[in-house]
Amino acid sequence: MRSFKAQTSAFMFFSVLLAAPFARADKKDDQYAKGVKAATVDADSIAARDIFCALAKEDPEYKDVKAQCADYTAAANRTLNRYKIAFGDGTAAMDSGDYATAETKFRSIKAGDYADSAKKKLAEIAKLKQDKVSADAAETEMKKKLDAGNNAFAQGDFASAKASLSAISGSHQGDAQATLKKISDYEIKLREATTLRDAHSYAAAATAYTALIQMNPNGPGNPATELAAANRLKDAPIAAPVNTTPTVTASNPIVAVKKPEPKLIDVNKFNQEGRKAMAKGDFKKAKRFFQEILAQDVKNQEANDAIAELNQKDTSKTQASDADPQLSRYVSLFYDGSYLEVEPLLNTYIFSQTNGKGKLGLANFYAGASMLTRYYLGGAVDENLRREARKKFKAAKEVEGFKAPDKYVSPKIMKVFETS
Repeated sequence: MRSFKAQTSAFMFFSVLLAAPFARADKKDDQYAKGVKAATVDADSIAARDIFCALAKEDPEYKDVKAQCADYTAAANRTLNRYKIAFGDGTAAMDSGDYATAETKFRSIKAGDYADSAKKKLAEIAKLKQDKVSADAAETEMKKKLDAGNNAFAQGDFASAKASLSAISGSHQGDAQATLKKISDYEIKLREATTLRDAHSYAAAATAYTALIQMNPNGPGNPATELAAANRLKDAPIAAPVNTTPTVTASNPIVAVKKPEPKLIDVNKFNQEGRKAMAKGDFKKAKRFFQEILAQDVKNQEANDAIAELNQKDTSKTQASDADPQLSRYVSLFYDGSYLEVEPLLNTYIFSQTNGKGKLGLANFYAGASMLTRYYLGGAVDENLRREARKKFKAAKEVEGFKAPDKYVSPKIMKVFETS
C-alpha cells in the first residue's frame, strides 16, 4: 500500500515539472496578446511599450518582443512629447480664459509626467468657470444698478440716482462715479444760482440757470422756470420814479422822501471824455464820466468794461467823500420807493467792486434799508428779508470809515442797523 502511494506522489510531482514550461508559455502568450491589443485596438503606445519590453526582459528570444519593445518605446516617447506639448497649450489657453480649449488639451493627456498635473488643471478650470458665472451675475446686477442710477439722474431724481450709483463696484464703478460727479457739479451750480437769485443778481442767476439746463434739463430746482423768471427781472426796464413810499407818521416811521431829479447825458460823449482822461492817467476824472453813464444806463457795456479796467489800473484807495453818480442814482431810486428795482442794481454795484473801491458801505446800507422797508411794508412777516437786511447792514459797518446817513432814514431802520 505504501509502495502505491509513493508511486502516485512521484507521478504527480513529475507531471507538475512537465506542466510548468507550458504554463509560462501560456502566460507570455497572454501578455503578448495584451501588447498587440494595446498597440492596435487601444492605440496606447505607452501600454504596448511596457508590455513588450517586460516580455523582452523576461525572454528576449520570445517571438519578436525585442523589436516590438524598440518600436513602441519610440512611439511612446512621441506620445509623451505630445502630452507635454498639450499641457503647455492647455496652460496657455487656460491663462487666456479659453477654458474649452484648455479642457480639451488636458483631457488628451492619458499618462506620463503631466497626467496628474493635467487632472489638477481640470479641477482648477471647473472652479474658475464657477467663479466666472458668479462674477458675471454680479456684473449683470451692477449694470442694472448703473442703468437705474443713470435713468434716475436723467429724470432729475437725484436721491434715487445716488442710492443706486453709490452701491456700484467692479468694472462699472468708473461710470457710476462719473454720473455722481455730474450730480455733485449740478448741486454746486444750483446753490450758486439760488444765491444769485436771492441776492437779486438776475443776470448772473440767468447764466447759472442756463448752465444747469445744459447739465440736466430735468434736474431739481426748476431751472427752466427760474431762468425765465431771472430773464424777466434782468431785462425789466427801470420804472419811472413813482412815489410809493408811505407817509411818515409816528405810527409808520419808515423812510423820509427825497427826490433828486434825474438828468440825461450824452453817452457817446461821456465815453469819449472818460477814455481821454484814462489815457492821461486821471483815473478819478475818468471814473466820474463812466459812472455818470452807468447811473443812466447800468447795462452800458463800454462803461462797465472801462470801470473794470480802471479798477485794475487805479491802486489808490477811494475816499468816502468821492462823488459817485452811479450810486447816487440808485440811492435816488430808493427814496423814490422803487425798492424791487434798486436792490438788484445795488447788488450788482457791490459785486462789481471786487478790489474794495466804490462806496461799498453806502451801497450795502441802502440795500439793507430797502429790504427792511419791504419787510415792514409787508407786515413784518418775511423773516428772510429781515435776515438779508441785517447781513447788508453788517457788511456796511465792516467798511472802514463808513457812517450811516441817519438823518435821512427812519429811526426804526437805524435801530436795526445799529444792532446788526
